[in-house]
Amino acid sequence: MTADGFSEAPRDDCMEFLTRHARHQLETLRPTTPRAFHTGALWDTNASTFWEVSNGQRTAVIEGRRSQVGSPIRYRLRAGRVVEERTTVEIPEDDICQQIDRALFPGVAPARKLAAFVEAFKAMVWAVDPATLEIVCDVSADPRFAIARLAAPDRACLNDRVRRIFDEAESTKILAALDGTDGDPDGFTVLVRQQVRVEG
Repeated sequence: MTADGFSEAPRDDCMEFLTRHARHQLETLRPTTPRAFHTGALWDTNASTFWEVSNGQRTAVIEGRRSQVGSPIRYRLRAGRVVEERTTVEIPEDDICQQIDRALFPGVAPARKLAAFVEAFKAMVWAVDPATLEIVCDVSADPRFAIARLAAPDRACLNDRVRRIFDEAESTKILAALDGTDGDPDGFTVLVRQQVRVEG
């Protein structure tokens, strides 16, 4: 930043790297996936980022991180592969109740039916392996989280519970909302926390 505004100075990081390592044996590593794996929110400058790479025979991981805000990103190569696991699931109970309310008519669903459905929904979600949940979309600002919904077989089981709780007319509307055929494909979703680690 100068008195007249921003001033840009071009640099060739690739040539600088090749010059520094001219006497070393080098090999080409190519990404095994176009994804970068973040261990924190995108705005967290101190969170590590991993890229999985391979020379065609062995897989390795490049880790990029800053030691503190403002410092340059430093990279290191380590053996292994990137593993992404879904660790916890958060169920937005208020959102679930509002979606039932919208599916029927605001204020129409009796409190006891709402409570019974929420308990059935929670029991179904807690009983499944988080890895089987269908990812609807990622949380763009924080890759540690994703929006997910029950897989089709589990939604079918939940449909049976819906028919026991609500009458036929109510069930038809709620099942349409559960299946996303009511025009809201993101209905009845949960928040999944994902964790990245290097294995091997």
